[in-house]
Amino acid sequence: MVENAQAGFFLRSYGDKLLVGCGNHLPGEENDDFPRLERFLKKHLPDAQEVCRWVNQDCFSLDGVPYIGPYSPATPRMFVATGFNAWGMSTSMVAAKLLTALITGAESPYQEVFSPARRMPLGTLAQNAGRSAVNLLTPTLPRCTHLGCALKANETAGTWDCPCHGSRFDKDGAVITGPAVKPLKLE
Repeated sequence: MVENAQAGFFLRSYGDKLLVGCGNHLPGEENDDFPRLERFLKKHLPDAQEVCRWVNQDCFSLDGVPYIGPYSPATPRMFVATGFNAWGMSTSMVAAKLLTALITGAESPYQEVFSPARRMPLGTLAQNAGRSAVNLLTPTLPRCTHLGCALKANETAGTWDCPCHGSRFDKDGAVITGPAVKPLKLE
């Protein structure tokens, strides 16, 4: 169904269960994923019974291409694989092959394409810098313990989300995902 593909829905089976999901937003952005999912199920699978629900967070790179390779030129033996842009099932296989080649000293034609140290288009960098500046200068509490960006309440997941680098905290301030490592001090 074209409607489903454009809306970002996915269906996967797991034993006798059907996993149905949707959504594609950055941390801290407003979303209506659960209501959209409920409408989709009511229309297409009216007899389905919900067993559980969860919220997932995918990392998106600045240019849409994952970062796979040495973390930085200063740390050539520390590797990273992130920014799969919601394509983790397939891109993780690319990452495994590329990281294996890099660790064993083999050449890979994909090394430069996925390099975390590759150059980014200036427009993309400027847009990201502008978005980060707005979140750093927004006068609100709480602030992310990573670099101090203004956190956004995610009512759907019951979390505090950082739109700058993707850190997430639970309602009591405990770190769910980094790069933040220190909990929030909520008052």
